[in-house]
Amino acid sequence: MGDNQWQSPGGVSRRNVLQAGVGLATAAAVSETTLAYEQTAQDTEVTIRRDGYGVPHIYARDGENRTPVFFGYGYATAEDRLFQLELYRRYYHGTVAEVFGRDFVEFDIAARQNTFTETSLSEQLESMDQGNRAVIQAFADGINRYIESVRNGDREFHRGFVDNGFEPEPFDEEDVAGMYVASMAYFSGFQLETLGATALDLLTAEVGEEAAMDLFEDLNWGNDPGAPTSGVQPEGVYEPPYTPAGDDAGSGGGRFSPTERGATGRQNTPSNRVTGGDYRIPTNAAAVHEAEMERIRTLATGLVDLGLPLKYGSNALAVQGDVTDSGDALLMGGPQMDFSTPSVMYEAGLHGPDFDVAGITVAGYPFIMFGRNNHGAFTSTAGIDNCIQTFVESIQTNAEGPDTYEFRGEQREVYAEEQTIPVAGGEDQTVTLRRTHHGVVTNWNPDAGEAVAQTKSYAGRDMNSWAAFYESQFAENAEEYGEAARQCDYALNFMWAGDDGDIGYFHLGRYPDAESVEWDTRLPADGTQYELTDDDYLRAADEEVPYSINPPRGYSAQWNNKPAPDWNNGDLSYSWGTDHRVQRIINLVENELETSGSVGYDDLKDVVYDISFVDLRSIRYRDALLDALDGANLTDTQQAARDAVAEWDHYRQGEGGEFTGQYPVGYTVWNATFPKMLQNVFVDDFPGAYGPASYFLTYRYGRGTMMRLLNPDETTLDLGTDYAPDGVETAFVDAFTAACDELADQYGDDVSGWRAEARLDELDNLALFGMPIGVGDAGDMPWVNRGTENHFVRMSDDPTAENILPPGNSGYVAPDGTTNPHYDDQLEMFVNFEYKPLLFDDAAVEAATESTTGLELGSDDGTGTDTATSTPTPTATPTQETSDGGMVTEGTTDGGDDAGGDGGTPGFTATLAGGSILAGLLAKRLSDGDDESAD
Repeated sequence: MGDNQWQSPGGVSRRNVLQAGVGLATAAAVSETTLAYEQTAQDTEVTIRRDGYGVPHIYARDGENRTPVFFGYGYATAEDRLFQLELYRRYYHGTVAEVFGRDFVEFDIAARQNTFTETSLSEQLESMDQGNRAVIQAFADGINRYIESVRNGDREFHRGFVDNGFEPEPFDEEDVAGMYVASMAYFSGFQLETLGATALDLLTAEVGEEAAMDLFEDLNWGNDPGAPTSGVQPEGVYEPPYTPAGDDAGSGGGRFSPTERGATGRQNTPSNRVTGGDYRIPTNAAAVHEAEMERIRTLATGLVDLGLPLKYGSNALAVQGDVTDSGDALLMGGPQMDFSTPSVMYEAGLHGPDFDVAGITVAGYPFIMFGRNNHGAFTSTAGIDNCIQTFVESIQTNAEGPDTYEFRGEQREVYAEEQTIPVAGGEDQTVTLRRTHHGVVTNWNPDAGEAVAQTKSYAGRDMNSWAAFYESQFAENAEEYGEAARQCDYALNFMWAGDDGDIGYFHLGRYPDAESVEWDTRLPADGTQYELTDDDYLRAADEEVPYSINPPRGYSAQWNNKPAPDWNNGDLSYSWGTDHRVQRIINLVENELETSGSVGYDDLKDVVYDISFVDLRSIRYRDALLDALDGANLTDTQQAARDAVAEWDHYRQGEGGEFTGQYPVGYTVWNATFPKMLQNVFVDDFPGAYGPASYFLTYRYGRGTMMRLLNPDETTLDLGTDYAPDGVETAFVDAFTAACDELADQYGDDVSGWRAEARLDELDNLALFGMPIGVGDAGDMPWVNRGTENHFVRMSDDPTAENILPPGNSGYVAPDGTTNPHYDDQLEMFVNFEYKPLLFDDAAVEAATESTTGLELGSDDGTGTDTATSTPTPTATPTQETSDGGMVTEGTTDGGDDAGGDGGTPGFTATLAGGSILAGLLAKRLSDGDDESAD
């Protein structure tokens, strides 16, 4: 923060760019379109207005309930993202190979395993609140109305349909719910218990069981009392200091004294301390883990590291009104789901008879996940907590009967189901899916007499989490928001900033209870003895999981970190230690509070800029390297390299236009050195196990073992092994000199030429899940450690809200390759840290309106026809009577664009035939190095 003097390629300072977001963005709003539509059979009119970025704003103020808005929302989403919705639906059903061929058979198998639970989604829908369920059906009906309009009008399906030779069948409520379940379960569906078992197995063979467990404890500790949280911060512990970086590098840093600020509200800080006890290592643990990771790799894209299947997360910051410069609560959200064309995310505004909500969500979700309503702003992040437990089963295969598994001295039948996977251009494939009472079988090894089954704490409870998202978007204060959020059984965090100045943080999910669990939850459990029942869980809905309303420090920072001081590490959260990436956000906020006395709206943008580029390793460990190099016998080349590291500003930032080109020499040298520093320090104590151990030691969310080694007197959690009895200096110097030798071989002896090419993020169509969701791409951009979208909200009597969603809100590509005007119109802004208004008020939407579409919710006037119009023009036009007596405005174009999104034709006016789409028409057969790259 502070007065940064970074200069963009155009010579504009970073601070000016960050403050200029609204002015830069509003220029894109080009026109307003008027629409007159007289309904003949229904009392509800749905109007879709698109602003200058193609964002749909759906209005149904006169509706008797909320469903008409979500009908329009489904229609608008399909206009922009129908091909993407089709692929998400196929992901849920496991029928991607039906259109993409045999390369996706394994993907479909993994996808089906992901949702193979005892309680089906259709059963969950039956037990839902009927008002909520009606919204899901309305959203499906809206998608179907768009499909119908394409088949009966002048529009064309997305090129993805044409190129692959199929058209979409109608959607039903299970399709819509399934798009949510398949993708959101993805964020909770990871475990590293098999990785821990692999490391422990190798260590036991080398050093014996007791010493192996000491080493394992240093990799995957249960509870580090010094780990930063998002609510009540631990007291009397070491907090890593603030390190100035970027434009502020060289200015004063240091530690802060913990301070309580503002009105402290309700704090819920329970414990789930479960670590220790029995465990069971699978036969050939390494092979089991590799099979588990291979299964996950088929579902997730861009997975370079064997042991770390999760490269996604999210960050957020909520600041209480008592500590902001305006007195208003502030919220920043940066959901991290990678970058693609089209984006995983989608923006919309929803305006019904009793609510207004605007923001961003995963495309196809009938609610807003990240945005604001009339009373507050909200966002969410992945909880990365202990929601999966693996069980090693003892199995018997039987040629003349069902296979069985042992549980407490009895043989139980393995539930097996054969399913057929249709394959485009090839023979259909048959797969056998299996379950025990522990859960889905993910690894079946009859030769060893073993299987691995997973108990998922959220299995069969997916729609509780759906309801949490849907209902929380209508909250009026932090308490209401929390009550709705706590229904969620997925491992998530929800955050709120209200117009009353209050903020809230809610960790969500169901987790094993310390009083009920007898085994070590960091490792696989013995399926012959143990199980998890409903009584064995702590549940957010029962207020047994941490949350905080108005935390004592006046703000809540989140980056997939620990929720409360006495809460144990979970499946992928073993990095909840003193060194955690969220500490950077905390340090930035504390520095601003200490230097300015308050936090401002633009400071939130500064946080996003900083964490996009800062090297989370160097701000913690560069000084230790430089200390080791002081007095070392360095050559002239090595001394020059050392000086480059010392002068570097901690930013991993290309020095060319738009942060491309080449990285600084200092970063290049540092990036080559740091992995060697870790290896030199730890490899002797983890000899044959260093491979799996390194995934814990070098985890990108934090490197807690190294932090504890370098700060033994300050950190709270002791190490079980003395890794560097004579100090780390020799190990660090050797790492540095080895890196210099490699760089000299690669770049030559002139250190000034040691510049790695800046990493680019290719905006291809492989996003989040391992299947294409579009065709073509929007190019590339510099890689930044940044949210897939960013949003900022200041809640006040006159709220301010901005966001950016690259490459653009539309994913439509015509059969001839023509893209929608909003296909990539936010990409350059995103690269330059510019933001557009997150439109909300009726007047603001009206002023920015580019095109308007009127939709009838379901005509039944005896003609069997519905009417729609889309007119991207401000020109006044005569009305024209349609075949069913409705009145629409017939548009004429004056250079306007974007009439229909997924196939819209400028100036399009049409009569749609066929009446409303009935439920039940579902076609189910249709469905990185250690350079911080996963942060």
